[in-house]
Amino acid sequence: MIRRAAALLLFAAASSAYAAVGVPGWVPASVPSGTPVAADTKAVVLLDDILIKVESSSLITTRHRRVVKVLTAAGRDYAYAAVPFDRDTKILGLRGWGIAPGGMPYAVTERDAVEVSPYSGELYSDARVKLLRIPGADPGSIVAWEYEQRDRPYMLQAIWQFQDELPVALSRFQILLPQGWTYDARWSHHAPVEHVPGGWELRDIPAIADEPRMPAPSSLAGRLAVTFGPSPEPRAQSWSDIASWFADLASPRLAAAPGLQSKVRELTTARAPRDSVRALARFAQRDVRYVAIEIGIGGYQPHFASEVFANRYGDCKDKATLLRAMLKEIGVESHYVIVHTTRGVVDPEMPTIYAFNHVILAIRMPSDSAEPFKATLVHPKAGKLLLFDPTSTTTPFGELPPYLQASRGLLVLEGGGELIALPAHAPDTNQLRRKATLQLTPDGTLKGNVEEVRTGWMASEMRQLLQSMTASERTRYIESVLSAHLAHYTVAGVAIENLDDPESDLVTKYTIAATSYAVRAGDMTLVRPRVLGQKPETIVDVAERKQGYVTEGPSLQTDDIEIAVAPTLKLDELPEPVTVSTPAVQYSSQSEFKDGVLRYRRNYTLNTFFVAREALPELNKAFARILADERASAIFK
Repeated sequence: MIRRAAALLLFAAASSAYAAVGVPGWVPASVPSGTPVAADTKAVVLLDDILIKVESSSLITTRHRRVVKVLTAAGRDYAYAAVPFDRDTKILGLRGWGIAPGGMPYAVTERDAVEVSPYSGELYSDARVKLLRIPGADPGSIVAWEYEQRDRPYMLQAIWQFQDELPVALSRFQILLPQGWTYDARWSHHAPVEHVPGGWELRDIPAIADEPRMPAPSSLAGRLAVTFGPSPEPRAQSWSDIASWFADLASPRLAAAPGLQSKVRELTTARAPRDSVRALARFAQRDVRYVAIEIGIGGYQPHFASEVFANRYGDCKDKATLLRAMLKEIGVESHYVIVHTTRGVVDPEMPTIYAFNHVILAIRMPSDSAEPFKATLVHPKAGKLLLFDPTSTTTPFGELPPYLQASRGLLVLEGGGELIALPAHAPDTNQLRRKATLQLTPDGTLKGNVEEVRTGWMASEMRQLLQSMTASERTRYIESVLSAHLAHYTVAGVAIENLDDPESDLVTKYTIAATSYAVRAGDMTLVRPRVLGQKPETIVDVAERKQGYVTEGPSLQTDDIEIAVAPTLKLDELPEPVTVSTPAVQYSSQSEFKDGVLRYRRNYTLNTFFVAREALPELNKAFARILADERASAIFK
């Protein structure tokens, strides 16, 4: 991954209003007589104050002060300071204070802090976080902290994210520049605010409310990017500037070594050009383990391709660099694409390297490649490009992982680059085809065979889940899924095909036995034709909702279920066929009974990753009809 630069924040001397423990005057001064907040608010930020002093192009000092009022027991989770640092930064001071309701103030210092790693799954990173927890933060308490940090920046840019999950009463941001320096300010998810001598100031910033299936808060939060530098340098930073900066770091790392060249020949000899590209991509994707070693600028700069090849491990930018070097050996052009794995984080109006955390490749496919790959785009200069993520080991060549689809990436070209739209795959790329052949015994037990075939992201995500499980764990997982549809059942004979082959359909087979599936009601027997699978999760509560609805992603799902019933049962009534059509969802189902077999067929197409807030009432109507169809029963006498 690309590691974000450590946050830049600073410590300043303060007057002591509570001399016994040295609580500075700005802490009680930030506490208003009353703070109006919603009834269920855990805590409120009374003050968030950042002051950045730019001493030179290679030295920046930042102070951060924060005051929080704890309102509930759950609000204790916000009674801490987290200060990131690495070898290029130095923490100059860290202190915290607490003021209990009617109690004596208390203080904690840097000596009370602990160091932790902000990442998991990496072999080594010099990034650390100093964590200072302020004890005794009972409801009604005021907690505060400040720290100072000195940093050697990679880019002359600072990000002020002033909105998060807590409401903020007052937020300030100020940058002190050397004589003759200028700046450029870009706002995201907030109207521009005039700069005053004290910097920028915002009051009564609402929290980003937590809502089911909402967009990621990082894609919604209001923020300001300030790019600065000495005149007469351009003040505004562009996406092309960022691409050039990354290219300068990464391009020198492409040099190939004899071992790498030999491996390329081994993988590509006697293969057609398109098959050679696929073979090299498969090697980088599956034979190079994901392990990150990030020290200093190594959070952004890849290791040498020859090192990644020799070690057989690396992070996303390492794997992309290795594959790019291997492709270069066979004369295939490729380009870095810098992306974020959370859709919506990249704002086209706010160029910043801090908007990215991942690297993939755009490969210019050979002219003999007529295969209709899904993850392609045509660039006016670079030509037809295939987007490929060598980090995602379960995504087929020619497709993008779902977390990158319908997003944005920075295409790095010679002499610059530009922001591009990443394609979304059509629903029929991502399929779940379920077929069940079942029998209903006279005692009401349903038993038989189920086969599920998955493609696209539906196969990729299921592969990733199942690969980490033992055989018994896979059976238990299927049982847990069926528990939402069946009351008394057993699962046996689980068999999985093509688990380790992302280029083939993922096939899951198993048998089920569900007792008391048929329900007796007087002289009637009720049998639900839809045995397995629920499409909508639930009806979306739109009364207080502010955000749109994030779906699982475009897909086409079909069910074909056959239930052979005993000859003694005579059909009285079938569920009505259902058809639903909206821009987001299409659905159709039909039940029939012929030659003693109850057959249920349905198709469910989801067209989008996101449904806007104003379209949710229409989506709810569609979901309500689908859920009603899923509950409907055939009636026998």
